[in-house]
Amino acid sequence: MITKDNLKAVFSLTFIITICFIGNEACTPEPKLSPMQIRQITTRLFDSDYETVFRATITVLQDQGYIIKNTDMDSGLIVASIDKETSAGSQLFQALMFGYVANKGKEYELSCMVNKLSEKSTEIRLNIHETKYGQVSALSGSSKINAKQIYDQKLFNALFNEIDVEVKRREAMKK
Repeated sequence: MITKDNLKAVFSLTFIITICFIGNEACTPEPKLSPMQIRQITTRLFDSDYETVFRATITVLQDQGYIIKNTDMDSGLIVASIDKETSAGSQLFQALMFGYVANKGKEYELSCMVNKLSEKSTEIRLNIHETKYGQVSALSGSSKINAKQIYDQKLFNALFNEIDVEVKRREAMKK
């Protein structure tokens, strides 16, 4: 038989587990990287001409769902962003548990510098900035909660590998 005390215990346990999962991400310390380590993660050299690499980068970002905000082929700058909203089910759960939605999602802003090194050598340097947004209380509106630079080696490698594939596809089409 379900009693008020049993129901309170279940909600309390659920609340504690939820706080642990939400808090765990915030409590995990980021490893301290040197400027050279950051450059190694965020930079890749491509054996192709500047225009091919520039256009391939834009194509890959669009394929990933990024909205291209600005491009300047003369300077090599590409600025894009993507919004990854937390699922409706998760937002509903947060609203029921806390009375507000603490985690509505994340926005990623990406800036990319494409640099011509020679006729057949081009360098790309990416910057990815993550901003979490949600409410801090039931009385507040939605706002930015936490912002940080992303230095996930696997993420950058995957993005650079996709750009490399698109560069090779474009070069094959030229022949």
